[in-house]
Amino acid sequence: MKSKIFGLSAFLVLSFALFSCGGGSQVIANSNASPITIVVLESVPNIATPDWVNNTDDFWEANGNYLYRGMAEGMTNMEASRRSAQASAVTQIAEQVKATVRVEFSRALESEAYDEATGIYLKDVFFSVVDNLTLSGVAVKGSYSQRISETNRDTGTTKVYYRSYVLAQLSQQDFKKLVATAFDKTSTQMTANKSAKELAKEVEDRFFAAQGQ
Repeated sequence: MKSKIFGLSAFLVLSFALFSCGGGSQVIANSNASPITIVVLESVPNIATPDWVNNTDDFWEANGNYLYRGMAEGMTNMEASRRSAQASAVTQIAEQVKATVRVEFSRALESEAYDEATGIYLKDVFFSVVDNLTLSGVAVKGSYSQRISETNRDTGTTKVYYRSYVLAQLSQQDFKKLVATAFDKTSTQMTANKSAKELAKEVEDRFFAAQGQ
């Protein structure tokens, strides 16, 4: 029994080492239960897999920045794979940031006393403005590509392709600029509705107070 436990432990340690290593071929999927064997032939750059690549959250906040990991795979050209991953990261971080703005706005709105019709109107206008904003300030902070060999034991076929990851970042300063723009545009659309405009200002102050500004 002890020898079986030791053998399993050694296998797990070896598997982890293969997955974490930056250079050389790496077997990252080779299960007896699956006919598929995946091997990393090379990594660009040739370094250990960055922590952000393995972040399962995709979208997260760290050190005053919003971060998003984009991924693309299946292409035979590394640059095309990287561009696809970058496009995915930039698009998705924009959607995630807008979703965050909508959630935080709703929290700030619920903290105010307001007429229901006015609140619904304000929320509809604000959400519409946010959905149509163009996100600026997104920067690419890292990229990592792997050339993958995928073999199917059942069919005897092997395909080689690239899997690329790109890390996109938006600073909290640019995040707040986006929110300020959203409130400005919302207020502009409410010139004929004084109560909604006043509520928008109250919600804006509460929104930024919650952000520590």
